[in-house]
Amino acid sequence: MAEDKFEQAVIQQLKNEGWDYLSVYSGVTVDKLYDHWRDILNENNARRLDGTPLTDSEFEQVKLELDKNKTPYDAQLMLAGAGGVGTVPLHRDDGSQLELEIFYGDEVAGGHSRYEVVNQITFNNLTLSLSSKRRVDVILLINGLPVAHVEEKDESLQNQWNAFEQLQKYAGDGMYTGLFSFVQVQFILAQHSAHYFARPKDVQAYNRDFVFGWRDDQGKDVSNAMTFIHEVMGIPALHRLVTVNMIPDASNDSLMVMRSYQIQATRKILDRMREMNQNDMIEKEGGYVWHTTGSGKTVTSFKVAQLLASAPRVQDVLFIVDRVDLVNQTYENFKSYAYKTFEDRIKIVNGHELKRELKHNQTSHIYLITVQGLDRAIKDGLTSRNRIVILMDEAHRSASGDAVARIKKGLPRTTWFGFTGTPNFYSDEINEVKTSKNISTFDIFGPRLHRYTIKDAIGDGNVLGFDVTYYESTFELDNVEQLSESELEKEVYMSLPFRQAVVEDIKANWDKNASGPIEMGVRKPNQFQGILAVSGKQAVAAYYSLFKQIAPELRVAMTYSRDEDNGTGASDLQQALKQAMQDYISFYGTHNFLEDQDSERTYLNDITKRIARKKPYNQDNDADRLDLIIVSDQLLTGFDSKYVNIIYMDKIMAEGPLIQAMSRTNRTISKNAKPYGKIRFYRKGEVMEENVKNALVIYTKGGNDVITDSTKIPDETEQEELFDDGILAPKMADQISTLNPMISRLQELAGDDFSQVPRSEKEKLEFAVTAAEVNAKIQRLTQQGYVLGSETADSTGESVTLSITDKDQLSTLQARLNDVNELLPPEKRVDLTNIKVAIQSFASEIIDYDLLVSLLNDYMDDITDAKREAVEEHVKPLDQANREEIEAVLDGIENGDYQAHFDTETLKTVRKTIRSEQQELKIYKWAADHNYNGNEILKAYNLYLPNIALVDNSKLNDQLQEIENKLEIGFFETAEFEESLLTYFKEITKGK
Repeated sequence: MAEDKFEQAVIQQLKNEGWDYLSVYSGVTVDKLYDHWRDILNENNARRLDGTPLTDSEFEQVKLELDKNKTPYDAQLMLAGAGGVGTVPLHRDDGSQLELEIFYGDEVAGGHSRYEVVNQITFNNLTLSLSSKRRVDVILLINGLPVAHVEEKDESLQNQWNAFEQLQKYAGDGMYTGLFSFVQVQFILAQHSAHYFARPKDVQAYNRDFVFGWRDDQGKDVSNAMTFIHEVMGIPALHRLVTVNMIPDASNDSLMVMRSYQIQATRKILDRMREMNQNDMIEKEGGYVWHTTGSGKTVTSFKVAQLLASAPRVQDVLFIVDRVDLVNQTYENFKSYAYKTFEDRIKIVNGHELKRELKHNQTSHIYLITVQGLDRAIKDGLTSRNRIVILMDEAHRSASGDAVARIKKGLPRTTWFGFTGTPNFYSDEINEVKTSKNISTFDIFGPRLHRYTIKDAIGDGNVLGFDVTYYESTFELDNVEQLSESELEKEVYMSLPFRQAVVEDIKANWDKNASGPIEMGVRKPNQFQGILAVSGKQAVAAYYSLFKQIAPELRVAMTYSRDEDNGTGASDLQQALKQAMQDYISFYGTHNFLEDQDSERTYLNDITKRIARKKPYNQDNDADRLDLIIVSDQLLTGFDSKYVNIIYMDKIMAEGPLIQAMSRTNRTISKNAKPYGKIRFYRKGEVMEENVKNALVIYTKGGNDVITDSTKIPDETEQEELFDDGILAPKMADQISTLNPMISRLQELAGDDFSQVPRSEKEKLEFAVTAAEVNAKIQRLTQQGYVLGSETADSTGESVTLSITDKDQLSTLQARLNDVNELLPPEKRVDLTNIKVAIQSFASEIIDYDLLVSLLNDYMDDITDAKREAVEEHVKPLDQANREEIEAVLDGIENGDYQAHFDTETLKTVRKTIRSEQQELKIYKWAADHNYNGNEILKAYNLYLPNIALVDNSKLNDQLQEIENKLEIGFFETAEFEESLLTYFKEITKGK
């Protein structure tokens, strides 16, 4: 009853938000929704159809067009259409041709757009399903198209993540075809849990790491389902979510949905522009967005650029970066994210080309250019009075005061917005943040519009924390006292023995760092790639040569950019890069980049695609694999790959650049395979440890946008928070100390060698949940570098060892976990495909259900005290409410109410009926205790919807007013009456 009520509450809240509930199209088969869509097509296209509705053959032709949508990416392109109107082609029976309008992306909450909700739709012809039919919870229709699918779970009865598995199963059944190919976003709702995600392209692509919660404008989590519906699923929010806030990614044929902080930042920028337009003014400093590295700034900045370029008063958008290679990378991303109709409006330009382009009177464009190129163009006389918006990526370093001042003067009608993961701050004595900056991001761009820190992103699971190791070489320790910094660089860090030691260390630990998780005793090698960051181009070339000599089995590439300081020996460095390119061309059999007009650019483009496994290197072909890239400054910002899990650092860095470099490693993939991004510092370990802690404090707390003084550094308490918040990986010894007691309990349940299957369902369930959690944590521990069977020291210097000491023992545990999990009832099994273990409540039903059915049937055959006591003894672990239900079943058997043997399903149906009857008895008793009419209170309860405010539930409100009038409850007493009644309804709905 509670789950039914929750669905009713969801629908009521949607109605409150402006959706129309179609009762006539609820509880029907999917064919009826096609009929409904056909009616809408005829209505919206009446003029195009010249008053003649679609014939059966014409509608069948339209349905065939929908079959072309193989992925939600295809459907998004069809929805977007041209000019904001989605269409499908139609050849009419009379030979004429036209485009039928099916969706109006720009007509949000107006025009032709219709917003409707239906529920309990049955699919009875799923060709890929073994089941004869599937029934889904709630579908949201815009113009008859099912754009959103909602599954609800009553959290008091089951884990709400079961809904995720259910949606994945629907995908495997082949549900999302034809009309339902338009489902863009999927929702999982429970009373106190709400999540959403873009529909994945296939059943294998379902991944809980890409399921998002919602944060409000104050950064607070929104977990109440009704509040979530108000903020995310109302009108026009849902319409915008499936249009403006969806990103089609052509590089992966997939669909992305923006997260709450991306949507809010986009809205803040658009609001700033709207404010200027309303006041008929232009402010040069629009503001800046601080979104931590890895949180999707490229997606946000593209969406902002696209929306601004489509705004009526903006003539052009300039997107500025500080390196040529980032221009190309951004261009590739923007082209992947753009609709076909927008692709030609995105261009890379140099200063001369920009001067010509800005003279056009056509539709607005997005021009990509380096800040250096734009500055040179301004110096060469480029001016424009056009209304231009400048978006600057990596704003913490792209904008030098002099260059910006010149550009602002040459382009006086510009407004600037900055995007950065690591803003420049002044020191902040209140928050004890110390920086070295003499100009802040605020000084260049104006107010901070939105903030999403690394702490926020790690907490949300959008990026990973860091597992950091610091080294002090013997070369350093032996010479640090005698040598100055410059001498230390020359005599130690540039020495052949030091660099050889670094290469040897990387080689020796490669399998440990690059392999995947342990599965049945085997770790698949080379699942991840790395970056080696060194101090200068000479070091890049020297390390590349050493790897060829010492570790030829590793596939290594090198790159540096023309923007980097050449230092001495520039011609030799160019020759070294040319030789590395020839090696690469020869090994992979690529085309000859050296013959290209811009060979460095095409070479870099190929190696970044290869290490990120983007098209054409996304086929999981080992021949395409690249293991390690050696760089100086290139790729340490702006480059993303979830397959990079480690960066080796032979250079000193601090503050923003340090966080940027570390963040190359923290893109999410699978928590078991990649629990943290790994960083290995090879020089000045003690110095770098302080630099890392200080940098993380800066970019979790933030500094000042205006000048203050501070000489304090973060204290030990604040630095400890970095571990508590999951920003830095917990020490291995601490993890082992947590795991060993859990392993001992598993051995109690399944034997020291995990060879035994636990006997009772209670113990099976405990074993499955605990073993899944232990397995996941051991996988993460080994990915951090722990070797099974080895010792590691805790904080006191004591040695600790994990109780599982080798791969065979872990393999046995995994095998037993799979066995036990299969023996559990389907609704209790742990999801082992993408383990994100939620410890389930054992209190409600830790019993062997099959045995319970057998005992009840025995009692039915032979009603004796001994057999009744056997049932009562078996259900002792249950809570009182569940025991009372079984007592009622026993009484019913005695009274002859139940004479046919139970099976699992019929017993559950009987218990549900008893539960409803018991609720009614409780309501009558409560009413009698308070001198109310029981029938009227029961009627009120049947109208009650959990988590729906009384003001939004008009039927219940009317019923309560009727009761209050009959009882002549005074004005001041009504609030107390309503509050006590609703509190009681809430309690019994939860089954308390």
